Amino acid sequence: MKLSKRWMPAVVTPAVIAAISLVPLQANAVDLPDMSAEELMVMMMDAQPTEFSGTILKTSNLGLPALELSSMVSEEDAERMREKMPEEFADFAPEVIEQNLLTEAMELVTGEHRVRVFVGETGMRAQILDMMAQRDLIVSGNTVWTYDSREQVAMYAELDEEKLAEGKVEAEAEISAYIAEIGLDLTDPQAVAEYLMSQVGDSSEVTVGTDHYHAGRTAYQLIVTPNSEVSLVDSIVVSVDSETGMPLALSVYSTEQAEPAMEVGYESISFGDQDESMFSFTPPAGTQIVDLKELEAQKEKVDLEMWMDMEEMESLQEKPEPVMIGEGWDTIVLMPAGDKALAEMGGELIQSLMTPVAGGMLFSTPLMNVFMTDSGDVYAGAVSVQHLLDTAK
Repeated sequence: MKLSKRWMPAVVTPAVIAAISLVPLQANAVDLPDMSAEELMVMMMDAQPTEFSGTILKTSNLGLPALELSSMVSEEDAERMREKMPEEFADFAPEVIEQNLLTEAMELVTGEHRVRVFVGETGMRAQILDMMAQRDLIVSGNTVWTYDSREQVAMYAELDEEKLAEGKVEAEAEISAYIAEIGLDLTDPQAVAEYLMSQVGDSSEVTVGTDHYHAGRTAYQLIVTPNSEVSLVDSIVVSVDSETGMPLALSVYSTEQAEPAMEVGYESISFGDQDESMFSFTPPAGTQIVDLKELEAQKEKVDLEMWMDMEEMESLQEKPEPVMIGEGWDTIVLMPAGDKALAEMGGELIQSLMTPVAGGMLFSTPLMNVFMTDSGDVYAGAVSVQHLLDTAK
């Protein structure tokens, strides 16, 4: 059984916070000591964790309507799902449909979203501020809470310290093996910066832009410009705090329009000690409380064959592997026909956003084009429409 939209902060919020590289750069001029692109990368990698709070704004200008996951689900779809599920799980049917990866991605890349973030010595808290509600993620020690005020549902989990320690050991072993393979010392920011610059090679140009203010902080500007004639990405601009080396914002520009296609970054940020009470959580009266460990145990008992017909199961099991075409900024992903789940992921809403073209249907945005052929093959990439269609021939 898949988790409901109401529980998504546990998954979505860390990804949003980790991407805090994203918002329009303020035009106020400032004169900072000169830095090369390599020196700026060293500064970013050498940045030390610190306590802070702030508000992150994510905006997108992709020509898509603002979406919520619930808009992707029809009553007919929910009813069909209920019929295939055990009675005790039938109430989860709408959320199961809402939960697919494409609809989650669509919600994140459309409209405007704000996240209030608090990072302290003993924990962190993120509040996703929806129009009519608020979703919270609270991490304190080995305890994690998520809360959705609209659904009045709180989920919690006590992280297994022993398993976390085992995972850390495994991760460190994998990293050590990779370091040995490429001959890189990850503890040396200068070495890492030099390695990253060498990997960029001829695919991109990395330069330092205009010094500026962002969220009330003086900042450098790191610009990555693809060396490609077919990529939709014109440039990626990162705003870097001049004092801490922390990324404050990132703007992605498209070759198709003047304004940024996507931006994420701090509207405001303040460094300093945080009130530790922010990292404790008591569910409000009337809240449904769900233990994630118990939910996982229930999930394992569900027989997937009761969710879908055997024919659908076989189509999922036999789906072809994706094929990568090209490299770097020009990469196109081909998903061969046979992935029935892919064709159904977006439902009627996604299909309504596609335009008929010769040989199939086209879904186009300033940063991504997707072409579904009449035979069911799907080609997707951050490349021009013409290059995508030529590749599909």
